[in-house]
This record gives sequence, structure tokens and C-alpha cells, in this order.
Amino acid sequence: MSKKIKRHLHEGEKIQYVERPSWLKYHRQLALSPLIIPLIHATIKKYTTHLVITNDRVLLRHGLIGDHSKAVRYNNMTTVKVNQSALGAILNYGHIHIHTQTGGHADLVFHYIKNPIEVKKKIERRIKI
Repeated sequence: MSKKIKRHLHEGEKIQYVERPSWLKYHRQLALSPLIIPLIHATIKKYTTHLVITNDRVLLRHGLIGDHSKAVRYNNMTTVKVNQSALGAILNYGHIHIHTQTGGHADLVFHYIKNPIEVKKKIERRIKI
């Protein structure tokens, strides 16, 4: 497991599941892949972005040198939604939106996640505990 992920964990917190975005998130860079710079950029972004489900919360972290993260505890979550287009259903990717008690826009959004319905179920199982 990445040291960058472990740095964000609280004492006693255990990782249950980690997911990276699908390559489809970087379709624009990949379309320009004959140019090496966009391909390198897309690869770095893909492998340094993580959706982490722990026993206490859901965490989004990204960054190679810098480190950016946002987390929501299960007891603050109200809904978990999946947006999946027709192409997303065929290729099995989608977007996950986690809403909290504050209302309004989604507090955490994970774009182009593989198996979004399964990931949603994993999160919802933890909410019910």
C-alpha cells in the first residue's frame, strides 16, 4: 500500500478497499498520446489518485509531490449516488457522488471509477454499521 495513503490514516483505521480511476478519465490525454508529455501526465495522474474506503471513512487523495486529500466519515454521509452513462454501463465505469448532512452539492466526487455500483455497495455497507 502506498505510503502516501497510509499517511492519511488515523490511529486504528484500516483500509478496506482502494480504487484508482479508469483510464477513460484521461481520454483526452490518451487521444494526444503520440505526444509523449500528455501520456506521461495521464499516467502520473492515474497512479497517484486513489479512492480509499476504510473502516471509518471514505477518502479521496491525489498528488505526486504535493498531497491533496478530502475525506467524509460514514456517520456524516446521507446518500451515495452513481452516475453511469450508457457507454459507462457498457465499459463498466461511472462517477460516485457522496452527499453529507450539509446538503447541496456532493461533498466527494470520484470520476471514472471502475465497477461503480460495487464500490457504492461497499460504501453503503459501511454506512449501515
